[in-house]
Amino acid sequence: MKENKYNSMSRFLIVVLNVLIAFGVLAFISLVISTLAPTDIGEVNRKYIVNCILLFIGTSALVFILYSLRKILKSVIKEGPFNMGIVKSLKNIALSCFVITICYLINFFYNNQFKSFSLINIGPTGIHTDTEFLIFFFAGCFVLILAQIYKQAVEVKEENDFTV
Repeated sequence: MKENKYNSMSRFLIVVLNVLIAFGVLAFISLVISTLAPTDIGEVNRKYIVNCILLFIGTSALVFILYSLRKILKSVIKEGPFNMGIVKSLKNIALSCFVITICYLINFFYNNQFKSFSLINIGPTGIHTDTEFLIFFFAGCFVLILAQIYKQAVEVKEENDFTV
């Protein structure tokens, strides 16, 4: 009975991830089309192109994270929760988080945002922080640790399967 409940939840999450992936791909395509409009290559436009490239890389990494999560859920449904494919997907998610971190840092220094850096700013429009790169960096570290723990769990499970 529990198996069906978890499978239905996993299937629901797969549908949600499919919608998010489709939305991400559509957003990515619209960004590519709007960026590739003919423009002259001046200093301002060169910065614009670099910013667009960073945005494309970051958006691609986000879509890849969604795809990897979808892959994990499908793997859980088909093969069960303990398999090495999930470990590989977790490592890919961590790598994508680090790619996004690098994109944020390049943008931060390339566009001289360090001049107006604000760790945290609370004002009438809400709370603003310039530490988004730290969120993705720590998420990547957390997912790498989770992948290592998961890898050890899979190895223990495989070892136990052989001894029984």
